[in-house]
Amino acid sequence: MQVTDLLKTNTAQYHDEIEARLESKRLFDGSFTQENYYKMLLVNHQFIKAYEGEIHTLLNEEDLNLLNEINFNKLELIEKDLIELQLNPYELSPIVPLMNRAEALGALYVIEGSMLGGMVIAKQLKKYPDLEKAGFHYFGHYGSYIGPIWKTFVAYMNEKLTTEEEKQSALDGAIKAYTYLIGAA
Repeated sequence: MQVTDLLKTNTAQYHDEIEARLESKRLFDGSFTQENYYKMLLVNHQFIKAYEGEIHTLLNEEDLNLLNEINFNKLELIEKDLIELQLNPYELSPIVPLMNRAEALGALYVIEGSMLGGMVIAKQLKKYPDLEKAGFHYFGHYGSYIGPIWKTFVAYMNEKLTTEEEKQSALDGAIKAYTYLIGAA
């Protein structure tokens, strides 16, 4: 089993839990509010601020080159949204440290995976009168390139993390990331 299949299967319950806590399904029944969006941004900001730097320190040069190609600096993007919307960030909670490169890539899988949903969120929220001028710097920054970027990232992970130990570490990192997100929400 490839690492991304393992991650998808074994983190589904965490994914569902964070979606429930952030009330993501309300986007599609018309009951999602600005406050829901603000909470989603603030929780993601707290998570990105807590983990982005740590992830960078554990990756190798090849990993970082890939991230430079896909504009990984999510903290700068989400902080633009917070400033634009005049939102005050949540206080950071302590993190469970990532232990190695594979764990960092597992946490990165959670971040990059959230960008897939982010495009849907941005598209839906542009319909809200109070948000139609919002920049959606964080959730919308990949634009129409989200599909190819995600495929490139998944292929990279599957190519680079092939041993059972690496796959388990990636899963551990993804679970740490999801656990932090759930706690922040």
